[in-house]
Amino acid sequence: MTPDSFDPEALADAMAQLLGLTQTPESRAQTIVHLRIAAEQAEKLLSISLDDQEEPAPVFTP
Repeated sequence: MTPDSFDPEALADAMAQLLGLTQTPESRAQTIVHLRIAAEQAEKLLSISLDDQEEPAPVFTP
């Protein structure tokens, strides 16, 4: 799925049907908001270029 083809409304509807969930209009709207947020975060993470030699930090320092 490319960022241009991501459709959170269609995904929310398809997954609800697949899982047998009944969505209220309010819960559907919140699901779509969260899917959009997740897609934005994924886009940011995937935009970072890492070399094969990159190693994780031995100690997390915020």
